Amino acid sequence: MDSSDVPVIETSQWPLPRDGRRIVVPQALIQTLGAHPLCGDCLPHGVGYYPRAAGHQMGRASPRDHLLIYCVAGRGEVDLDGDAHPVGPGDVLLFREGQPHRYRARPDDPWTIYWVHLGGAAVDAFFDAIEPDPRVGLVPVGLHSRLSEEFEVLLATAESFQIHHQVHAANVLRGLLTFLALVRRRQQARQAALDVDRVQSYLQSRLHERLALDDLVAATSTLSRYHFIREYKRLTGQTPMQAFQHLKISRACYLLDVSDLGVSDIARHLGHDDPYYFSRLFKKVMGVAPRHYRRERSSH
Repeated sequence: MDSSDVPVIETSQWPLPRDGRRIVVPQALIQTLGAHPLCGDCLPHGVGYYPRAAGHQMGRASPRDHLLIYCVAGRGEVDLDGDAHPVGPGDVLLFREGQPHRYRARPDDPWTIYWVHLGGAAVDAFFDAIEPDPRVGLVPVGLHSRLSEEFEVLLATAESFQIHHQVHAANVLRGLLTFLALVRRRQQARQAALDVDRVQSYLQSRLHERLALDDLVAATSTLSRYHFIREYKRLTGQTPMQAFQHLKISRACYLLDVSDLGVSDIARHLGHDDPYYFSRLFKKVMGVAPRHYRRERSSH
């Protein structure tokens, strides 16, 4: 490894409290370890533990190594595809080399996190085993005492900058990554694919209501809000709330066809207090206003 290839570790400037830890491996040592047959393809560049990290935030436009963050308490936020997503206990953030990223602790309930900067030719394969889509930076794995213990062992081992300690730290890191991959696979096997039929049934049973997305997620799956939307859209081609809207309009069409209910009554039946808003929504989906729809259907 040429010295110009050794990454400069960009850690945050968050003031480290007495019970926090931050270890940055010297660049010369990283260079030496990069050529070691027992660890060169996956080694820690830095590792830390930030408890109740009030004010912690970081943004990197073009990071020169990979980064893994494990939230064990409190809350944070991460910017993904231009949108802010909540991070909570049991969530892992995966950022690959060169991938711009930005994250922060929530000021009202700052997160407690373990983190590790890492590099080597095998890291992408380890990350792929946890989450194969490199665009996905937020991975829910749950709280596991074994995972926290692995981070503690990594911290204790990486504190010594002797070669044999760092070789062991690198292999502790490999075990931590493979454990994460195992936990993720078991979690996905339990959850399987999102049960779209269950979601659709729930939506059908709530057509007369104004439904909150968080209530839908909690009632029909164990996925996070972010992954629920992503999986539903992958399977159906639309977001859950778009589907709910279309189901409401489909029910409105049925009521316009078979009943004498007025547009205002149908709107209220479908959870809309404002008939004008409902009419605009109907026209957006069907291309005509409800009254025109009824008139056209009755003339055939």
